[in-house]
Amino acid sequence: MRLLPYTILATCILLGGTTQVLFKMGMNSIGPLEELLSFKTMIMIFTNKYILAGLMMYAVSSMLWLLGLSMLDVSFMYPLLSLAYVVTTILAFMLLNEPVRTTRWIGVVLVVLGSILIGINR
Repeated sequence: MRLLPYTILATCILLGGTTQVLFKMGMNSIGPLEELLSFKTMIMIFTNKYILAGLMMYAVSSMLWLLGLSMLDVSFMYPLLSLAYVVTTILAFMLLNEPVRTTRWIGVVLVVLGSILIGINR
């Protein structure tokens, strides 16, 4: 078993979840938007350090994703990308202090179980 493709996949999962939390941190620091397409709003969004970091991570993740697709089946990789939901939930709970109720944790466990089922026959 080659380790590189799975390392790439794991990195994409971690970057995907982290990116969403960075986007949320950026939007929390900006506050509620009155309108999305105004010049002022665009400046606020695209000069925010959290959003810029998230966009850079998203770009890196996209490049790694393409590399991973050259080595693994998309029918294996794409369902496992759902593990980014797990990363996002944990980071939102820890860094953003978002409340995560029991039913959401159950959903996270189900995503993990589904990912295990996908990976069993690999």
